[in-house]
Amino acid sequence: MGRSFVVEVGMRGPLSRVGARCVALLLLACVGVTCLAYDSSVTVEARWRVLPYQSLTLIGGGSDPSLVSVAVPTPTERDRARGYVESQGAVRVHVASNIAWKLQLRLAEPVAGLEARRAGTEYVGLSTSPVVLAAGTYGSYDIDLDVRRLLRDDAGGESTPIQLIATIMPE
Repeated sequence: MGRSFVVEVGMRGPLSRVGARCVALLLLACVGVTCLAYDSSVTVEARWRVLPYQSLTLIGGGSDPSLVSVAVPTPTERDRARGYVESQGAVRVHVASNIAWKLQLRLAEPVAGLEARRAGTEYVGLSTSPVVLAAGTYGSYDIDLDVRRLLRDDAGGESTPIQLIATIMPE
């Protein structure tokens, strides 16, 4: 990497000092160029940090993105015979996350005999405490939730809206 230069000055006398100065300046210029060439080969290391991101959208929800109102249909004679009234696809949820996640659902107010599930799975009883209905890894998901209400013998024929609160959490 090192380079050597040989400079011969053939002048003698009073100009030799000027020549020596010129040679010294020439050597300093060469060393400076060599140092600049060496500095241009510096390795730079860059690092960045990706922060967790999670988004939950209740399709059909109102102004509050985590609250949705579900109207369980009025029970028919067939519903009364089987003991429950069911609303498939009652809630549609869109989840986007860059980390593992879980979807929790709970009731805004206590309602007896209400159950929910992710389409194709088993029903889970709902209360004002959150229950996990779905989970996944990073990505974007559209999830359908089914809701059913167990009918008691004294259940009336009317249907009242039920408010559900959905939350997305890191796994």
